[in-house]
Amino acid sequence: MSVFDTKKNPAICVLPWVHEFKYFNGNTAPCCQGHALRGNETLESIRQQMLKGDKPRVCGSCYLKEKDSNYSPRIQETIDWLKKFGEPNIKKPTLQYVDIRFDPTCNLKCKMCGPGSSTLWQKEKKVNIPLNDLNKEYLYSVDKKLLKKVYLAGGEPTFIKGYQLFLDELHQVNPDCEVIINTNLKKLPDSWKAIIKKFKNLTIVCSCDAIGTLGTYVRYPLGWQEFEENVKFVSEHANFLQFNLVVYNLTSHKLYETCNWMKKYSNNINLLILDDPDCFTERAVPHADRDVYIDNLVKLKKFPISVHYAMNFRNKIQYLLDKYNDSVYDEALHHSLKKEVNEQDSHRSVKLHEVDPFLSTWVYR
Repeated sequence: MSVFDTKKNPAICVLPWVHEFKYFNGNTAPCCQGHALRGNETLESIRQQMLKGDKPRVCGSCYLKEKDSNYSPRIQETIDWLKKFGEPNIKKPTLQYVDIRFDPTCNLKCKMCGPGSSTLWQKEKKVNIPLNDLNKEYLYSVDKKLLKKVYLAGGEPTFIKGYQLFLDELHQVNPDCEVIINTNLKKLPDSWKAIIKKFKNLTIVCSCDAIGTLGTYVRYPLGWQEFEENVKFVSEHANFLQFNLVVYNLTSHKLYETCNWMKKYSNNINLLILDDPDCFTERAVPHADRDVYIDNLVKLKKFPISVHYAMNFRNKIQYLLDKYNDSVYDEALHHSLKKEVNEQDSHRSVKLHEVDPFLSTWVYR
């Protein structure tokens, strides 16, 4: 029996044996979903807890997700790693997978984002979050020859100095390494197009929450035509294209339309349900306006999704349906959403009623 059987041991996860995650401030976590280590916590102590069947505090977000569904990043990451790379040496943990996203430099200020992940948001809010220089040292100290997987995010990777150099050096010593780049594809310079072409095992994870005018509104200031051209290029030249679709109350009434557009380029669609801040959840939507959301979600129950994503997709669609059908409307959250939307739109000189009359009708009621 595998030590990493997530059914036999509901605490175990492969990541603490092969991976670590660095926050902007230099703190370490087992992965991007985990809380930062504190006090006497170490990756070794996390590993020992898991082997005993104890659930570490830092990994609570995955265990919480599993209460609502049969899915969590813990389960998926473990299954994927064992399938691709086999079991790691349980007695000799080795850094084989790095997740690099410790620079918030970004060319968008998405509706549901904030200053911690976007320098454009920092500018809008007039705040400055200093970076930890040790992260840059960490980036170049990693033994690239040992890496089996690299995940790049931001901010926006194609906008961050140093990422391209890291990938060029990686390709020289480890060209078969799996590379995943999470990008908004607002811009795709020729130098990044060259990187996409030369890595044989490269996945582009494209962030897209809605299409057309609404897509630009929620991921401001995207520029839809150039974005779609970049998606087309990636679909033709990258080894694999996945869409990450953040689902919340400003986008989920158009979810079917968005998925249908994505299908032209890839049916590898990963739904990410936004539950924080909670003004973006279904609880802020009046019951009288939920039929549009429910009808849209029902159409997606049999949507043709790729096999690898199907279970996660269908579980989340059902989860959303249950929420829109059963959750109690919260007037205070509705008011918070109205305030947030109004504040953002005034900074950006956009008007919700010109973008989406349906949203405007209930948000500003």
